[in-house]
Order: sequence, then structure tokens, then C-alpha cells
Amino acid sequence: MITNLVVFAFIVGILTGAVVVGANSWALALGLRMSWWRWLLSALWYILLLFLLFAAFTFMGEGEVAAGWRTIGISVVLMVILGAGLARILLASRSHPDS
Repeated sequence: MITNLVVFAFIVGILTGAVVVGANSWALALGLRMSWWRWLLSALWYILLLFLLFAAFTFMGEGEVAAGWRTIGISVVLMVILGAGLARILLASRSHPDS
């Protein structure tokens, strides 16, 4: 039986494939020198983002709407802070400044 969650997971999987394929082009376009640990940090950030979104919408689907919205609120703050730190790490190794 195909449910909304299956369709959502399928769409997220397709978009994740596009993110993985486009990540190298994105890094080259920004002039980032990506080492294995920078790729690992980027992948962990993205996996954490997906995990928190799936957790929040699972709460909502189970009838715990308030917990789902709280999870989204906390996730946004956490992901912005972690994303800013990741951006600082990645942009510190640019091969050409601001171009």
C-alpha cells in the first residue's frame, strides 16, 4: 500500500540523489577545497537535517502535532547554528576570495 509517507520518502530520495550529484559541482563553483573530512561534515549535516524533518513529521502523523512543531522549531535553530559553523569551516579554505 502506497501511503503519503512512502511518496514523501521517494521524493526525498530523489532530491538527495540530486544533492549528492550536484555537491561536487557546487564545491567547484564556489572554489572550495574539499577534503574527506569536509565532505563527511557536510554529509552529516544533511543527514541530521533529514532525520530531524522526518522525526518532526512522524510526530505530527502520530497525532502529536505540538511535539512535531516543537521539533521543527528546535531543529531550525540547531541547523542554522550548525550550518553557520559548517559554512565557516568550508569557506575558510576557498581557493579564490569572494568571486
